[in-house]
This record gives sequence, C-alpha cells and structure tokens, in this order.
Amino acid sequence: MRSRSGRLTMLTSAAMVSGLLTLTNVSPAFAQTDAKPAAPPAAKPAAQAPAAPAAQAAPPAAGTPATATPGKAAEPAATVTTTKPKKPLTEKQKKDEAKKLYKEAEARFDKGEYAVAADLYRQADEHVPGAQPKYKLALSLDKQGLAVDAVAAWQAFLDSKPDAEKFKDKITEAQGRVEALKKTPAQVRVATTPEAPPGLKIAIDGVAQTGAELSVPPGKHTLTVSAEGFADASQEIEVSFAETRDVSVTLTPQAPPPVAATPAQPPAPPPATTPPPVQPPPTAPVEPRSPVPAYVTLGLAGAGAVVGTIFGIQALSAKGDFDDDPTTKTADRVDRNALIADMSFAVALTFGVTGAVLLLSDDTPAETKAAASSTKKNAFVAPFVSPTGGGAAARFTF
Repeated sequence: MRSRSGRLTMLTSAAMVSGLLTLTNVSPAFAQTDAKPAAPPAAKPAAQAPAAPAAQAAPPAAGTPATATPGKAAEPAATVTTTKPKKPLTEKQKKDEAKKLYKEAEARFDKGEYAVAADLYRQADEHVPGAQPKYKLALSLDKQGLAVDAVAAWQAFLDSKPDAEKFKDKITEAQGRVEALKKTPAQVRVATTPEAPPGLKIAIDGVAQTGAELSVPPGKHTLTVSAEGFADASQEIEVSFAETRDVSVTLTPQAPPPVAATPAQPPAPPPATTPPPVQPPPTAPVEPRSPVPAYVTLGLAGAGAVVGTIFGIQALSAKGDFDDDPTTKTADRVDRNALIADMSFAVALTFGVTGAVLLLSDDTPAETKAAASSTKKNAFVAPFVSPTGGGAAARFTF
C-alpha cells in the first residue's frame, strides 16, 4: 500500500508539472513567469497523497491541462498583441526621415507625379515642420488642379510665417495663387422636373447659358429656367470657389390663355369713287406779230448805211485833195463829209438794232416764256457810238 501511494503521489506531481509546462508553451505572458514560484504548488499535492480524488486526476494529466486554474490564467493570452509598439523617434531620426521623404518627393515632383509627391511632402512636414515642405505641398496640389486643397495649403504656408527675405518670391506667389484660386468658378449642374422639357433655356443673372452644366463665378446669383409650356422658375444660389453643386428646379405647367371671342367683322365700305381730274382750260392761241415794222426799220438802217458809205468816200477824197492842196475850203469839205458819214452810220446802226430786236422778240405770255426758257434761243444786241466811229455788240443764247 505504501509503494502504491508513493506511485500515485509521483504521478500527481508529474501531471501538475506537465500542466505548468504546457501553459508556459501556450502564452508568452506565462513564459516570462519565474519557475521558482511554481515549485510550491507542486509540493502541496504531495502532502495530500492519501486523498482518493488525487488518483482520479491522473488520467487527464496525460493530455492538455483541464484544471480550473490554468483555464483562468489563459484568458489574458487572447488580448496580447504580437507586435511591439514602436519607440518614439529621436530628433535626429526625425530629421533623417524628413530629409529622406523630402528627397523622394522632389524626385517624384520632377517626374510630374504630383499626387505621390504631395503625400511625401506632407509626411516630411509632419516629421519636421517647415516652410519649404509646406510650399512644395501647396505647389503639388495646385499642379493637380485641386483648388480647394491648394488654397488651404497655400494659406498654411503663409500662416507658418516664413522668412520674409528668404521666401520673398514664394510669399508673393502664394498670395497671388490664393487670390486667383478663390476666383475659380463653381460647377453647377441643373436638373429639371420634368426632365429635358422642350425649348429649355437656362440663364444666370439674365445671361443665357449653354447646356445644363454651368460654370458660375463665386458669390450670389439668380438662376432662371424657362421652357415652352411652363412658367419661368427663378431661385437664388450662392456658390463658393471650385465648388460642385447640383441644383434641382421644378417647372410648373403654364395655363393656356383664354380664347377671346372673335368679333364680327363689319361689312367692308364701298370703294371710294375718285372724281375725274379737272383739266385746265385750253390756252388761247397767240397770234403771231407782223414782221413788217422790223423790216421797215431794217430798211432805214440799210439806207443810213448807204448814205454813210457815200459821204465816207467823199470825205476820204476831200482828205486826199487837202493833202495835195491844203486850203480852208478843202478842210471844211472833209469835216462836213466826215460828219455826215458818221451821223448816217449812227442812224443805220440804231435802226439796225431796233429792227433786229423787233424781228427776234415775240409777245408770248410770261408763263409760256418761263416754261420754254430752257429750250428757246435768245439774242441780245447793244449799239454804241463814239466820236471816231460806231458799232454794235450782240449775244446769242442757244
């Protein structure tokens, strides 16, 4: 009996030691436990060797431990992480990592990979905040056309208070880009109910737009939508720069205008009778004037010319005699004949002009003369007399 009890005690002790070793393999938390404190629990079952229940515990000891104490101790093992927390970087490590990220960002930026470069610049700035990575981050976002993000990045660069001398040009650039990007139009998509009505027209502040996707400057605006058969719909919208907005507009059918009764047309008036034109009374024919007075006067002018010629010849003959024998009697004869010749020529000229006027003039009324003035031929003769001779001037109009 004593040897059997000893064997049972040894089996019990071996089972407990085996259970402890198994728990040590399952959980790293228990693997760090000192083995020395586990020895006393192993000794206690040895003192309880006479108890019968100890013998019944031996079969389970051959497998995995099933005691209550090991089961409770295994619960914390499920929450233990396998990765150790990273140690905080030293200042030197942060600077080295920031330089490495910034160098890689520069290479990506030069290749036009602005999205990757922006992420690397952001990480570099998180390790060692500075004005330069903030500037390059804003520039990378601006290159991608991300107006809202670029404005925020440019403003962050300005808010970092960069050195005014070192970053003078970059500060000016950042201020200009912020101002320019804040003018970026918003994209407004207009959806109507009903969809695509006939004759759809969209206007912003009274200016007609093309299509349903509008480019609208930042600020407050009036959106007007009209279509055939619908009442005009207007609404106020306010958009910020580079915003994308969907606007829904419901159109109300327009009531048809009332049909007005067509008034009866009055009978057409009879056509007006136009009186026949009044013919002016016929003009009394003008009897032609007799040309006899003109012929008589011209005859007298011819006689005067003949007399003047005769006495002119006698005056020239007397002048020759006076030159041969200059006497008083001869001189008187020259003067008398010359005087008679001059007077005869003067009379002939006067009657000649008078006869020409009588022959060429007529008694046509003034109205008839005015009507025919553009086609009638006119003539004008003016006589003149001098101590040494005479003559006449004439003008004819065709």
